[in-house]
This record gives sequence, structure tokens and C-alpha cells, in this order.
Amino acid sequence: MNKKLSVILVSVIFAFLVLLCFDFLNNPVIENGSILSRFTELSSRELYLPSFIFLVFMLSGISVAGMSAKCDIAQKKVSKKEKDLLILHSATSISANSLDGDSFLDDVLNEVLSYLGADYGFIHMIRHDAGKAVMVANAGAPARIKKHVDNISLDHPFVSAILENDKISGERDGSLATTVDPGFPEGQNGDFVVFPMLARNRIIGFFTLSIKEGYYLDEEDLYVLESVGKLAGITVENIELLEKTTRSYEELRSLDQMKDEFVSNVTHELKTPLISIKGYSEIMYEGMLGELNEKQKHGLKVIVSNSERLYTLIESLLHMNSFQFKKKHVFSPLCLTDLMENAIASLSFKIEDKNISIDRKFGKNMRFVYGNTEILKQLFVYILDNAIKFSTDSGKVEISLSEENEWMHIEISDYGVGIPENHLSRIFERFYQVDGSMSRSYGGNGLGLYLSKNIVEVHEGKIWIESTEGVGTNVHILLPVYVENEEIAEPALADQLS
Repeated sequence: MNKKLSVILVSVIFAFLVLLCFDFLNNPVIENGSILSRFTELSSRELYLPSFIFLVFMLSGISVAGMSAKCDIAQKKVSKKEKDLLILHSATSISANSLDGDSFLDDVLNEVLSYLGADYGFIHMIRHDAGKAVMVANAGAPARIKKHVDNISLDHPFVSAILENDKISGERDGSLATTVDPGFPEGQNGDFVVFPMLARNRIIGFFTLSIKEGYYLDEEDLYVLESVGKLAGITVENIELLEKTTRSYEELRSLDQMKDEFVSNVTHELKTPLISIKGYSEIMYEGMLGELNEKQKHGLKVIVSNSERLYTLIESLLHMNSFQFKKKHVFSPLCLTDLMENAIASLSFKIEDKNISIDRKFGKNMRFVYGNTEILKQLFVYILDNAIKFSTDSGKVEISLSEENEWMHIEISDYGVGIPENHLSRIFERFYQVDGSMSRSYGGNGLGLYLSKNIVEVHEGKIWIESTEGVGTNVHILLPVYVENEEIAEPALADQLS
């Protein structure tokens, strides 16, 4: 029975007996065989009550006292539970908002010290590669102790005992926590509680807390500390994984940039001699350096056609790198008809080789667009090159230029192999090709449509494709018209691409 309740009960019974004896000594009354006690009211009237009523009063007092004691105990349990929940909530909140391992451990350590009312504490992480337990956080620890336990060998009995047991060092029956000896300098030993930091059922570190003399840890305290240890371990491991992922990403990004720079340098070096080869081949093919027989002309035609193909490939790589490096281009008002004719002329050998007829449907007096001459011409080259490539010999390619409100609508149609419907959603991805067999049959590097989409977006336009396998493909491009005398900021690729 509760000690407080026992004292109350004994005191009440004693008072009742004393009062009863005094009452009987002072004029006891017997009526009809029943014993009565006599009290005198302020009005001097005598009132007789059965003596057992005293017992009822006394028992009521005992009940009230008992209820009060139980309420006091219940209130203490509620307060303890609130305290436990508060530390767990705080630790969880710190864990959810932490991306830095050091600051996280400092915050958790301070919360645990506050929970236990501990004098000081520190956290060690296990470094198996170095064979040490390294202190990574401390709070309030004296300088002598910090220096002494900054790095502890894993062979030290104190650390070995922790690694062999994943439970808290302390009794679980409410007695004082087991005093552990971390090997502190003489005169610094005391009562300490140590609990592990767990991640994936592995001990990755441990907390050491200097608790006040006489402090008792109950079962709930030990459960809370174990929970904090597990939460801290998982969070530390997640932070380390995030840091490793970030470092790997930065390394890959650096390698990717080196690769892009290498490709850019190589393509520039290839382009310079190729321009000379392509130019002189075209001059010779046109007969400007003398008459050619049919065999010579055929041979030069092959050279010119393949040099044009190689030139387009190099241009694709150069444009890809210009987008990668967020190069800024010069914009000006442009005539779409002239750009389209230049693109057709640059593909004349391919058109002639496959005997493709170009059906032009150009509107009259069309407004200009605002863009860059080089990359817009290359946009039309990419789209026309695909249309010619996937058309059958002696096929037809239709080109339509029209004005629709504030947009210029470019539509390029072919009647070739078409694109399977399940591939349409991915055709604008870099290096994507419909399938391997098609890429071997038709060539290409999978950059044309990817670059086309980027060029259109830089010009704040829209591009989409309609295609039916075995029927043909329609490519639609919308570019905003140029409004004269209206200040238009030149779009920078850096603002469009990430």
C-alpha cells in the first residue's frame, strides 16, 4: 500500500478512537439498546447521532485521501509520458529537417541532455577503417575529458563492451543506471549512461551522457533512449548516402562537361578541313575546274553527298554543345522563305540522289520572325533531312509556310515509312532512334529532332509531329511573328535550358 495512504489511514482511525472514548466518558447515552454519542451545538442544544456515522465520515475521508493520492500518481505518469513524447517528437523533427550530419548530431545531443537533465555528453562514430571511435559532437564536456576521449581505439574495453551489446548500459528494474568507466582522467569518473546509435541493425556510433548522481532510469527512459539511438543512426546513414550521391553527381557532371568540351573541340577541328573538301568537291562537280566525264562526275557526286552528310553530323554535334554550354545567339528579323530555300539548297545533292520532288506552298507578303539565321536554317535542315531520308525514291516532300494570327506555321510533310505510335512520345529525346534496324538502314545519330525541339523552344515556339506508320509524317512548327518597333529581348539559351 502507498506509504502516504497508510499514514492517513492510521491517523484517521486513531483520531476516531480518541473522540469516541472521550464522548462516552462525557455522558454516554443508551436508548433502546443503541449507543449514542452527544455533541453540543453552538445553540447549546444537544444532538444525539449513532456512533457508526463517525465511521462513515472517517471512511469518506480515507476514500477522498486515496483518490487524491491516485490522481497525483496519474498526473505524474501523464507528465512523464508527455515528456517522453516530446523528446521523440523533437528528435523526429530534427531528423526530418537535417541535411548536415554534424549539426544534426549536435541538436539531438542537446535534446537528450535536456530530457535527462544530464551535465554533459558526447557522441562517437565508429570508424572501422581507422580502428577508432571518433567524437563528432559534444555538449558541455570539460576540456580535459574532450581531449582524452576525442579518439578512442576500438580495442578499448569501454568501446568493445558497446560493440558487443546493442542495448543501453543500465539496469531495467528502476535502479540506478550502471556506472560505466569510459577511461576518463582520474577524478572525472561518475555515473554515465551509454546507448548505441543503430542503422540497419549495425552499431555505427554511441551516445555517452553524464547523468546526475542518484538519477534513476526507468523502463520508459530506456525505451526512449533506444528509440532516439535508432532514429539518429538511420538519419546519419541517410545523410551520408545523400552526401555520397551528391559527390557522385558532381563528379559525373564534371566528366560530362569534359566530354562535351572534347566533342566540341574535335568537331571544330573536323569541320575546318571538311569545309575545304566539301567546297572544292562541289566546284569540281559543277565543272568549274574543267570538264568531267560521267565516271568522274559520279565519283565526285559520291564525295559531295557524303561530305554533306558528314557536315550535317558535325553541325549537329556543334549545335548540341552550344545548347549544353548555354551559348547566346544573336537574333534579328528573318524571312522564313529565304531560310527555307537555303536549307533546301544545302540538301540539293540528297534531293537529286533520291529524285525527291519538293512541293512548295509559300504564302505571299508573310511577316518576319525574330531569330538566329544559323540555327533556324539548321532547324529546317534537320526536318527536311529526315523527310528526304525516310521518303521512298522519287517521292515527294511538301513544305507549307503560312501566317496564323500571331504565329508563322511551318509544316513539312513526307510520304515515307512513318513513325510507330508508341515511339512518338520519345522522338524528341537526345540520341533516341526508333529502333536499331532503322538506324542502320537510314543512318543518323538521333540528334536531329532533339536539337529541333531545343531550337524551337529558344525561339519561344512550338513543335509537334503527326505520323502514321507506313503512311508518312507531318512536322508542325509555330514561330511567333516579329512585331516591328516593339522591343524584344533576345532569348538566351541559358534562360531556356538547364
